[in-house]
Amino acid sequence: MRFNPFIRFFFVVVTFIGCISCVSYPGWATAGDKPHIIYIMTNDLGWKDLGIHGGRAPTPNIDALSDSGVRLEGFYTLPYSSSSRAALLTGRYPYRFGLQTNSILSWSTYGIPEGERLLPQALNLAGYRTAMLGSWLLGHAQRNHLPTQRGFDYFYGSLTPTGDHLKKINTIGLTDWFENEKQITEFGYATDLISEKSAAIIDQHDQTIPLFMMISFPTPGMPLQAPEHLVTKFNQFEDQVTQTYLGMVAQIDAGVGKILSALDKKGIRQNTVIVFHSDSGGSVKRKYLSGDGDSQKTVSDNGPFRSGSGSLYEGGVRVPAIVSWPAKIKPTISTERVHVSDLYTTLLEIAGAPMGKNDQVKPVDGISISPLLFENKLLLSRTLILNVTELGGAILRDNWKLILVSTLPSQRELYDIGRDPSEEINVVNKYPEIADKLTDALLEASWEMVPSLYLKDLSNARDHYTPMIWSENPQRP
Repeated sequence: MRFNPFIRFFFVVVTFIGCISCVSYPGWATAGDKPHIIYIMTNDLGWKDLGIHGGRAPTPNIDALSDSGVRLEGFYTLPYSSSSRAALLTGRYPYRFGLQTNSILSWSTYGIPEGERLLPQALNLAGYRTAMLGSWLLGHAQRNHLPTQRGFDYFYGSLTPTGDHLKKINTIGLTDWFENEKQITEFGYATDLISEKSAAIIDQHDQTIPLFMMISFPTPGMPLQAPEHLVTKFNQFEDQVTQTYLGMVAQIDAGVGKILSALDKKGIRQNTVIVFHSDSGGSVKRKYLSGDGDSQKTVSDNGPFRSGSGSLYEGGVRVPAIVSWPAKIKPTISTERVHVSDLYTTLLEIAGAPMGKNDQVKPVDGISISPLLFENKLLLSRTLILNVTELGGAILRDNWKLILVSTLPSQRELYDIGRDPSEEINVVNKYPEIADKLTDALLEASWEMVPSLYLKDLSNARDHYTPMIWSENPQRP
């Protein structure tokens, strides 16, 4: 929904004085038949970092959220942060519009293409007030890349990859913290600032108007860093790096607790859909700040899954996920395979947003998982394209997962993840017919691939080292 300039200016002024939710605008719906939607995403959280999977840091609030809804044990994202956000906000595979390779970096000049319809834009049309808090990572070099230009009525947080969670600078040392389109100075830990602002917005919100709030924590992603009082909570571990990481995870849980408490205090928890998941698997190597400079160490825990963030193995794309709506969803655990793009379609259906050809011009890849959420029904069997790039890709059909490396020497890997979720045994030679069929399907999808905007951006002059491709395991995709 587009506001005329006076109304948008008025909204910004009201936001600035700390009461962004005290005014009603023509066109906004009432929340009577539309739930509020709170979408919480973390950065590079390991599968086994949560209490529900046996994590070392206590996460009672996230565990309780899991107990109140559907825990999705077969939930897939993309290997990279920007790609996962793009899939969520468009309902489409990122290879269709050039965001399939790596994340948008601090010095990148591109963003998510303007021709893509984003979730907040569609929810605006359904009468929702929209807010984005935390890590954007979908473009910053031009004004039309910014979240407030792509459907969000309000933005608070960072635009680029984080270089310091306390100083709020990005990976090239520039201050990166904004309210709407204005750079601001904030003191405190990024996780705390985001959760506190989220709770404040909920507290001030006119509950008769449906609210969509996307909360994207930059933690526990790089750099490995937390205030001292969080680190000392885990002094039973001799390794200070592990103490720091677990402090980061625990503080995310505390932030989720603040958000849930705000919903309870407002009396809207029952009619609020809450989605929680990581944008990709836990990073195999974490950068952390030490007295001796930058160092790396593996501290996240992806449980039984191989590799981590940046990889097409399960550890990179299979993440913990929860969907809760106390008024409508009964608690359960599901092993159905769900893709992050499915949430776009599902949330628009729940919100009653228009999805006709005149509104949703480009076809979506995500399906509605409402039958799973509300009736605990099985989803129809389908093929998931886990990613397609110029250098390879991965595809999942039933229990069969194929990983294809197209760079020389090319290679194929086939896994039966039903029996071998750790992807230890490559059975491509044992089941060549299955491998051939999946290869054909992946190659067919590649014909629809738009050239990578990341690789195109490499041709621009820059002062910073930019890898052509990045992976946790350079010998693998």
